[in-house]
Amino acid sequence: MFPFVGEDNRLYFSSNGHLGLGALDIFESQIEGDRYSVPVNLGAPVNGSLDDFGFVINKDRTAGFFSSNREGGVGDDDIYSFTIYKCKENIKGIVTDSRTGSPIENVRVQLMDESGVLISEQVTKTDGVYLFSKVACEKNFVVVASKADYKATQQATVTLDVNEKDISSDLQLESLIAENQIVINPIYFDFDLSNIREDAEYELEHIVSVLNNNPEMIIKIESHTDSRGPRDYNRILSDKRAKSTRDYIISRGIPSSRIESAIGYGEDQLLNDCKEGWKSKCGEEDHQKNRRSYFYIVSGGKNVKTSTQ
Repeated sequence: MFPFVGEDNRLYFSSNGHLGLGALDIFESQIEGDRYSVPVNLGAPVNGSLDDFGFVINKDRTAGFFSSNREGGVGDDDIYSFTIYKCKENIKGIVTDSRTGSPIENVRVQLMDESGVLISEQVTKTDGVYLFSKVACEKNFVVVASKADYKATQQATVTLDVNEKDISSDLQLESLIAENQIVINPIYFDFDLSNIREDAEYELEHIVSVLNNNPEMIIKIESHTDSRGPRDYNRILSDKRAKSTRDYIISRGIPSSRIESAIGYGEDQLLNDCKEGWKSKCGEEDHQKNRRSYFYIVSGGKNVKTSTQ
């Protein structure tokens, strides 16, 4: 009942024959040739529990009228006006170094919708600030920040329903280079094994990225074990782990000449008190902390010291 066709070829009508909020509800359907899309209920506050009908809207889709016998009117059926405002908000923030707290310039900041589709992107200046203006309200977004020689990070952000409101979303990037090391999460190995685990592959990709971004850089690798097993065997095992780590990096296209050495030190440099005589006091997590690798920068890094051993 009460059909109205807008300037954009949308049909509006009232019906109690579709799923609604009660009595007559107003629906919208897109006209495409001789076909109509599945009707969509306009929802509250246009529709309520009583009769809502006689919907009309201007060609700009910014204002209109409808009739309703809802409670609060001055008669039986009353005419109500409405205004549609397109709520827009701003997502803004500053990108800083997680260690120093200083703003970072030349960071690529991307705004993604909840489906992972890129909405917009920009690059920070010296103040580390980014701003995505006039973003749709009441939506889920993800802000992604990335820069060479830093670990990329992302943060979920939700806009509200407050027009022109600023939504703050500050981000911190963790540098992969600190003094004389490429710093990543520890490369762990399973007990008594030297193969590269899947989680280790993910971390080693950071090493590959830094080496690709710094073509003159040369590194050396050292690997360590826990205290379980004979000391001489642990040195052999850690050396296999160091060389397995080196081989993975080389397999990713890094020339072998850029890895000065890959040496294992066994249990000589434990990070805790899990020595041979303390085995009963240490759990698997404690022992795993000692099964690790380090990546020292020998040369070719910016503002880094030559490593010593």
